[in-house]
Parts: sequence; C-alpha cells; structure tokens
Amino acid sequence: MKKSLMIAGLGVLMAAIAACKPSAPNASETVPVPAPPPEPPAAESVAERAAYSEVPLPTGVSLVGADPEQIALDAFGISDPGEGNFREEVVVDETADLTLVTLTQTGLLDDSVEGMRYRLEFVPEGDQWRLDWAGRQVRCRLNRGSQDWTTELCT
Repeated sequence: MKKSLMIAGLGVLMAAIAACKPSAPNASETVPVPAPPPEPPAAESVAERAAYSEVPLPTGVSLVGADPEQIALDAFGISDPGEGNFREEVVVDETADLTLVTLTQTGLLDDSVEGMRYRLEFVPEGDQWRLDWAGRQVRCRLNRGSQDWTTELCT
C-alpha cells in the first residue's frame, strides 16, 4: 500500500510540475515584441535644454505629422494675437534623427512679458515627426526683469 501511495503521489507531483512549465508558442501564434525604450537625448540637446523651462506637451492637438513647423504652430502658436506689434517667427533645423523648431513670439499683449521663445524637439516616427520635448524662455519688458531670454519670471 505504501508503495502504491508513493507512486500515486509521484504521479500527482509530476502532473503538477508539467502544469507549471510554460508551453512553447505555436508556429501560428505571434509573440509580441516590446517596443524599445525611447533613445535618450544627445548630450548637446540636454545641455541646450538646460537653458529652457520644460513645459508640458499640449493635449487636443496632433503631435505627430509630416510638418514639424505646422505641429509647432498648432501646439504653441498664437492664432489671434490681438492688436499691437506681435510677431511670430519659426526657425526649423532638421537632421536625420532630430528636428528642432524654435518658435519666437514677441510684442505680446502682457504688461510684464514682452516675448516667449519655445524650443520644440521632434523625433522621427516612421515617415513622420513626433513632438517629443518642449521648453520655454521669456524676455521681460523694460524694468520688469531680464531683457535677455531667460527662464526667470518677469515681475
């Protein structure tokens, strides 16, 4: 009886071990491969980012497309500046692995902030570009803070 009990116990143990082993996928099944993590920014990009205050990427607008300049204007441009001396300038610097858009807005209708400048970094996503990082600098009005582009608040 002991021997048959031991054999039965061994059979149960073998069945339990077999149930715990992962099965190999069928040839017809595809195993998803996780996407690689995003590449860290280049050292020069990190150093240049330090001169800007990071701002959250906007919601409600597409951050992916074929034209980084248009994405920048849709995300951070001012469509109705009101009256005054408002100017908006866009400079695009494109390489194979990064497109940098600098969006500068001056003549703002604000009593302390004369201008804002955005650094917008785009990375390739397929055959399009995706807005990946945004930073901002300000330039203050006379006697309201720095006359240079800075991250300091205007008073």
